[in-house]
Order: sequence, then structure tokens, then C-alpha cells
Amino acid sequence: MRANSCWMATATLLAAILLDGSTARGQLLWSFETGLEGWEATGYTDSDFISLATSAMGATDGTQSMVVETGPTYGWDVRSSVSAGDAARYAAFNAAAANLEGYTLDFDVSITPDSFSSLTDPGGYFLLNVAVNSDTTGFKQSLNVTPNLAGLTNNTFPISIPMASLPVSANSSFYQLNIGSNSDHTNGGGGEGAKYFIDNIRLTALPTLVETTLFSWETPDNPATTEVNEQFEGWVPGFHDGHVHSISTDGATDGSYALEIDRRSRTSPNFSWGSQFLISSDVDPDPEVEQIDPTLQAQIDDLVENINGATAIAFDVRIGDNFPYSGGYAKFGVHFTDDTGAFYDAEGQSFNGPVEGDTGTVTIPLSSMLDNTSGLTLEQAGLLVGTHFLRIGLSTNTDVPGFYQIDNFRVISEVSTDNADFDGDGDVDGEDFLAWQAGLGVGTTLADGDANGDGTVDSSDLAIWQDQYGTATPAAAAGNIPEPQTLVLAIVALGGAGLLRRRRP
Repeated sequence: MRANSCWMATATLLAAILLDGSTARGQLLWSFETGLEGWEATGYTDSDFISLATSAMGATDGTQSMVVETGPTYGWDVRSSVSAGDAARYAAFNAAAANLEGYTLDFDVSITPDSFSSLTDPGGYFLLNVAVNSDTTGFKQSLNVTPNLAGLTNNTFPISIPMASLPVSANSSFYQLNIGSNSDHTNGGGGEGAKYFIDNIRLTALPTLVETTLFSWETPDNPATTEVNEQFEGWVPGFHDGHVHSISTDGATDGSYALEIDRRSRTSPNFSWGSQFLISSDVDPDPEVEQIDPTLQAQIDDLVENINGATAIAFDVRIGDNFPYSGGYAKFGVHFTDDTGAFYDAEGQSFNGPVEGDTGTVTIPLSSMLDNTSGLTLEQAGLLVGTHFLRIGLSTNTDVPGFYQIDNFRVISEVSTDNADFDGDGDVDGEDFLAWQAGLGVGTTLADGDANGDGTVDSSDLAIWQDQYGTATPAAAAGNIPEPQTLVLAIVALGGAGLLRRRRP
């Protein structure tokens, strides 16, 4: 009866929330909308702090920011300490302390036209530093967390620092956050210093990641299909020369085999789209007739679904034995092309000065894979759903004619563990909203309304409830993360470049 009365009293609020599409990211700690909210000068002997206030400039969350005025040299300017009496902030820090690898400390730094206007000389560098303190860890710092801000006139920079580099102890009696600066500017004639603006300080729980293997070159060759070697899983030489393929036991990171790329026969070094996976479900050679093979189309659809649902592409690389020398560089890139003709491509990080046996993982975010014609990234546009053609290209870029092994070509996806089924009855409904409402600002567990597992009940949990409202079960219940799936692609009796008549430049 009491619950029904409460539901009727909050029905209007509930309806308004369901119509509001806003979401929140991270656990907000300070936004300075009610003043300095506990921030003060550090008072350390090496501090060149001048003044501290709130400001309407540099605000990125709400209408107020914290403005710090500081002198030159290195020093800690401002700090804030959190104890158990500050329940929401303390719980957020405590949750991060218990899982340092799973959180980042984030905030926004702004430079405005007022930042360096009163200085005699802005100098050559202006950098910010961050430090934390707790019971058993002591003073831990991360230096130069911003780009060089010296002389800028109007810029905002989002800063993200892994909590693993700012370790604090769980269940500490206090948590302290310090912000300082390092600069060579010259104060103004009246002692005026440089100003920087801080806002939207928050702790963000990192997403859970799952890897899905697309190619691992473990498919056995079928001796009955002499026209194709299924071990290559559809990979053929690319539209540039220089890649000779074989299957190797060297460099295998997923199973027993890897794809070996030998480019020692290439007459010139540098860049080559020398390897590609091609698949077309339209098997009629007449360009005026479309005959879709459902098996091939299903393989394309599976690949497109996995790629479009990912945040990054990754694969493992080993530098082959007898690599010519330990100087130079080796880089690897990927592209995707579908029926639209879009060409999304990017290179990964470089192996600088590689030597034989060097291994590493190349990771390429979809957000960096740009189609120069449309100007869109693969993350923005996605591959065409229902495309009948798909090409995946692999490039090498090196100044020596070496060879390499590639394995475990995969996508990396974010898996949500958010769960708004607070009462555990298998659905997300108004009763769960009431649980969240009761736990707002004081709760710490799932039953209290903590949907994202950060140890606090706040607006971010309400946003998750809103997204999951009306579902029979939570979108992704905590602890119910799907296992990675392996997609084995073998184009039986239809492999190689010859079957694919749709070519893209």
C-alpha cells in the first residue's frame, strides 16, 4: 500500500524522466555550481598560488568553473579533501580505489582570453599536474597531464588520467585531490599571475571490453578442393604488389598457426596494400544479373555486424626471423570497403627499430578510420548493412624488405554491465525507479539503485534505468558478459580473387 501511494505521487516525475533523452557520463565530483565546494589553496611551502574563485568563464558543466591564479615555477596550487561525511564523493573515490584499473579521473581545463592577458611574458610552457593522497599510499602524482597551454587564448581540453597512475587506498579515512602547475611565465607588473579554469571533475568507470576473433588461420586445408587452400581463410594478395602469403607456426597467438607475409620480393620499400580478404555474395558473373548466395551473404552479414558493433580493430604481429637489421620502422594498416565504395583506412602504431622476434599488438580505433570521400569515420558511418561485397585490406609500411606473422585479427567491443533491475525480479519497471529514488545520494549497492556499479546512486544510474525501462530483463546484467565468439571464415571451393567480380579501387 505504501509503495502504491509512492508510485502515484511520483507518476508525473516518472513520465517526465521517460521523455527526457539526456544521459550522464561518469560520477560527477565537482562542478562548482554552488561555490568552491571544498577546494582551497594547498598551503604547501613550494606553492606559488595567488588566488582562487569561481567564474562564469571556462564552464563545461553548468555555468560555473573554478579559476586558479598562479605564479611561475613548479608548485601545487589547490586541493580538496573528501571524508566519509561527504558520502557521495567518498563512495566514488572508494569504488575507484577498489578497482584502480577500471577508472579514470577526468576533468576539463580551459584557457580563456583572460588567462595570460595580465602577464609581462607568457613564457614557453604552462602545464598542469595532478596528485592524490590517502591513508596508505601517500602522495602520488601524475605530471604534465595537459598539452602545453602557454600563450593560448581560448581553448578547452578534456583530461583523462588512469586511476592506476593515481593509486589511492580502499577504505581510506580520507581522499585528497591536488592540482598544480609548472610554468616559466613572468607575472604582470602588479603581481598578476596566469589563470586556468577547471570544471566537471569526475570519476569514470571504464567499459568492459570483449574481443571477437575474425581470423586466426586455424581452418584446416581440405585436400578435396585443390583450387583453394582453406588455411588462408579467404586472404589473397592485395591490389598492391609485394605480399607473398604462407601459413606459419611462428607468431601464433590464437591457436597454432599465423598468416605469414613475406615482402622481401618487393622491389621498393615503403607502403603496400599487399593483402586482402574479399567476399561477394553475388556469384553471377553477369553484371546485369544478381544472384545472391545465402551462405556467403550470411558470412558478410556476420562480419559487418561484428565490425559495426566494435570500437577498434586489433591484430598481433611478430617480426620474422632474419629481419635485415634493427633500424628503420615497420607499420601496419587496415581498410574496409563495401558496396558503397567507401574506403575507411588507418595505420596503427609503428614498430620503431624492430628486430627479429619482436612482437606486439596493433590496435586501430574505428574512430580513426576515415573515408576521404565522405569525410566520415567508420565509427560514424558504419559499413553498409546488407552489403553484398566486403573487402578487408591489410597494409605494410616499412623501409626494409622484411617479413612478418599476423594472427588473431579481431574486433574489440564495449560490453555494458549496467543493470537497472534493482529489485532483481527480471524486469526494469517503476518499482526499480522507486528503489533508485530511495537510494539517491545514500545508496551504494545494486539493490539501492547503483546501476553502473560505481558505489554511488546518482543521475547516471537514473539514465541507465531510463534506457532499460520496459525491458523484460536488463540490457546487460552485471556478471552476465557474453563470451567472445570466434568467427571462422572459409570460402570453400569459391575462394581466391577469381570469384569476386566486384572490385573496388
